[in-house]
Amino acid sequence: MSLPFLPANFVHWAKLLSKFVSIQIIVQALTLASGIFIVRTLDQKEYAYYTIATSMQGTMSVLADMGISIGLSAIGGKVWQDRYRFGQLINTALQLRYYLAVVSIAVIAPISIWMLFRNGASLWYAILVTIMVLMGLNFQLTIGVLDIVPRLHSQINQIQKLDLAFNISRIVLLGVSYLTVFNTVVVTFAASLALLIQRSLLGNLVTDNIDKKAPLNSEDRAEIIKIIKQSAPNTIFYCFQGQITVFLLSIFGSVETVAEIGALGRLSVVFAVIGSVMNGIVVPSFARCQSPKLLFRRYLQMIGTICLFSTVLVGLAALFPNQILWIIGSKYAHLQSELILVMISSGLLFVVNSMWSLNASKAWLDFVWLQIPGTLMAQMITLLLIDVSTLKGAILFGISPLIPGFILNSYMTYKGLKNTSLNI
Repeated sequence: MSLPFLPANFVHWAKLLSKFVSIQIIVQALTLASGIFIVRTLDQKEYAYYTIATSMQGTMSVLADMGISIGLSAIGGKVWQDRYRFGQLINTALQLRYYLAVVSIAVIAPISIWMLFRNGASLWYAILVTIMVLMGLNFQLTIGVLDIVPRLHSQINQIQKLDLAFNISRIVLLGVSYLTVFNTVVVTFAASLALLIQRSLLGNLVTDNIDKKAPLNSEDRAEIIKIIKQSAPNTIFYCFQGQITVFLLSIFGSVETVAEIGALGRLSVVFAVIGSVMNGIVVPSFARCQSPKLLFRRYLQMIGTICLFSTVLVGLAALFPNQILWIIGSKYAHLQSELILVMISSGLLFVVNSMWSLNASKAWLDFVWLQIPGTLMAQMITLLLIDVSTLKGAILFGISPLIPGFILNSYMTYKGLKNTSLNI
């Protein structure tokens, strides 16, 4: 039944978001369940290895993208209805991503082995864990490109089914693994197999919307390479910035503090509920939209919602720290103040990353280079004030760059909306 006193557009978005969020809560509950299972089951030393492994996998995945996803969104928002042209774009992006992956693996894989070895793993164990990481990375590379197809086509149900398939298969594989030998190698292997399942299902899904045999497009390649060159310094810099806390604790801290930051990070998965709504619905819609007035309104609505959501979660962490820490086990029950800091850090990061995603979807990146000097300045000031060898100090060090990031993204949004208005 329609509600005559509400705008039709509001009713449409309310129905769409409520349906998406209801399923997404299940997806994130499964994600949280698998993460908590790993935290509570692995001993601290093994969980430290797992934290390092997942951090290195994330680093390699970001370096292998280097702005390709920005090009996919910006170009795909124009050609998504043309199956042949969309196929050209996808195949061109896939080739570029695998080229970048070779470079990122050559740089990061040795670092991964060294960090594992430095924190107590044997050399052969460190190599084996890294091999499992690379296996999962291989599937992530393709997923990261093909994923834009159902998103631009607003195939919300299919996206959710893919997420459910990945999380259910991961939990099942973890359960089977627990009955055998349960360590970092086995856990990472189980996650890689779940990614393989997701990759296979996604490959079948996109067949109707892209021509998989379409040749590479030189214009798409040139435009994506231009975006890569433009965003590469920022991507490389912030790729390592995103893992700075794990890096610092791996080098200056102990294996216990590495495990603690990894365990606390699992609790921030709740931010992924709104994040998935944004990536699944808002960003593709924002990329397709060409009206400056509507762009501005959608931007404010999304960022306002994210700020409110983040504030509520930080408040809950401050009011109920012991109850929340119980979730990850008694080994981490003493981290009340660190929990609040991690939730503040996650909330701020969520806001800044959301602003970046919206700007990137429209290729509003003219001043992105300012992020690097702004971040370095913030971190130099922080280094003078805190001890980064402690867990609390490392978390605060990770928070400091978010302030200049917020300011810069706000300015890029202003310039992007202004230029869009002038071009119409």
